[in-house]
Amino acid sequence: EDLDSDGDGVITREEFEAFVAKVKAADGPGPAEVPEAADSAEASLKEAPRIQEGLAEVLSNGVRKDGKTEVFYNPAQVFNRDMSVVVLSAFAKLREEEALQKEQRRVQRIEERAQKRIENFEKQKEEAERKGDAEAAEAKAPKVPVLEPLPVQGLKILEALAATGIRTVRYAKELPAGRGGVASVVANDLDPSAVEHMKRNFAHNELDEDRFKAAQGCANAHMYARRAKGPGGVGNQAAYDVIDLDPYGTVSPFVDAAVQAIADGGLLCITSTDMPVLGGNHPETCFARYGGAALKAGYVHEMALRLVLHVFATAAARYGREVRPLLCCSIDFYVRLFIRVFDSPARAKRHASKTAVVHQCVQCESFFVQRFGEIEEGKEVKYKPAKVAVPVDFLQRCLRACSPEQMPNLPGVTSWKKINGLLTAMSEEHPDALYYKLPSLCKALKVNQVPLRQFRGTLVSLGYRVSHFHREPQAIKTDAPNEVVFDLLRLWAEEHRPVHCPLPEVLNKALTLQRPIEWKTEEKEAEKVAKFLPNPEPNWGPKPRARGAGGEKAQESPAKKQRGEAKKAAS
Repeated sequence: EDLDSDGDGVITREEFEAFVAKVKAADGPGPAEVPEAADSAEASLKEAPRIQEGLAEVLSNGVRKDGKTEVFYNPAQVFNRDMSVVVLSAFAKLREEEALQKEQRRVQRIEERAQKRIENFEKQKEEAERKGDAEAAEAKAPKVPVLEPLPVQGLKILEALAATGIRTVRYAKELPAGRGGVASVVANDLDPSAVEHMKRNFAHNELDEDRFKAAQGCANAHMYARRAKGPGGVGNQAAYDVIDLDPYGTVSPFVDAAVQAIADGGLLCITSTDMPVLGGNHPETCFARYGGAALKAGYVHEMALRLVLHVFATAAARYGREVRPLLCCSIDFYVRLFIRVFDSPARAKRHASKTAVVHQCVQCESFFVQRFGEIEEGKEVKYKPAKVAVPVDFLQRCLRACSPEQMPNLPGVTSWKKINGLLTAMSEEHPDALYYKLPSLCKALKVNQVPLRQFRGTLVSLGYRVSHFHREPQAIKTDAPNEVVFDLLRLWAEEHRPVHCPLPEVLNKALTLQRPIEWKTEEKEAEKVAKFLPNPEPNWGPKPRARGAGGEKAQESPAKKQRGEAKKAAS
């Protein structure tokens, strides 16, 4: 009881040190008793269970009176961190290649200018000799500059909301140091006790103190103080190459600061777990956070990705920057986006042409996309609505990292099967906006279920592309017009008319497609990869929010406390 000063059932290191100072000041127990208490508390911290994830090990952050330990750790996010390690390994190599290409272009420009100066000097010398100007003819040739190649450093990373710092430890121990890897990581958290816990974790994992640092403060204030551009900016060379945002809930409060603090061409790693809001349960809250309202439709998971992408693209455009998505995934109970931010005022002006409104029919699955603007360059080029598409070259980099030959390079990753399945599903996904769910289409129109492979194969035979969505195997993601999709449903209804249910009026319309139409079955895959894996255990989802410094519970507001007391008195 003397050790647990705040009565929350958790004995922290700070409470123990305060107790020792109090005992020494009062000259209470004898000298033999205080070291015994110190040894007991130190032993309790050392004997507490540790969490092993990848190559990282996290210590306990406190010991309860009942002997239980409290570690703010969510096993459902292991896949998130595994995926981040794979993506950063590919991005570090891409960043290194881009830096080398930029350096080669710089050297080439300097050499070309030097060559032009030498050529001009030779011409002037010949002209001087022809005119008999001895002084000009004896002039020395310009010196050729000796080029020193600029050093190519690794990634400078900020984990803005670090908590235990396990993500930073994994980046440090599982990714190479320096070129093609990690140069430094700053792990920030607002909670002082979390920062102290991070420092203990860093020391326990023997991380270099000069390269891996724990910072205490507001994430937004930290990012605003290190803006890449504008007055007081640190410049692209000193700015962060990677900023990882993994908040408890929505990512919207950190959007504006993040798009300013990232370097030109840098990577934002974004997690947002407020899926009830992004899923359409609270459209007014969704509009306030993301500048758009989600629809309760079959494509809700893709719309959630597009809404998060939209709020970052809108914020970046204000500062003359353009957002380009690399990987955008809907996983379990959250969305995870990896996007790059580039300095490009000209392309930032095209933001309206990449933004659209979705018109969804309230009686069926039909929807239409209407973009806000259109840019025409010449007579041929047009800009269509935003595509949440994966650049093929970067996706192939990530898939190569999942090959059996490359897996040993990332020994801490344990979710290879799920990562490989997700990336393979994304590689087969077309960039068309949104999708239909075939079971929902048939149910709304009271039509017998159409075989998925037969429906998709027929669309392909008609000259349209079609794919699944990386989270929904029953999705019909196609560039076929709305009327073509419904024509196939009308044709199926004619051939497989329901017995006890009249067809809705929309299916009695004439087909716009030219008959005859032959049903085709989609070819089977040559090599099968498990793409849509189930959760590893029941109740797979987020854990309760962390309780804050020292483990104390959040205090109730006076109004809430007063209502509770009134309710208790009334009962």
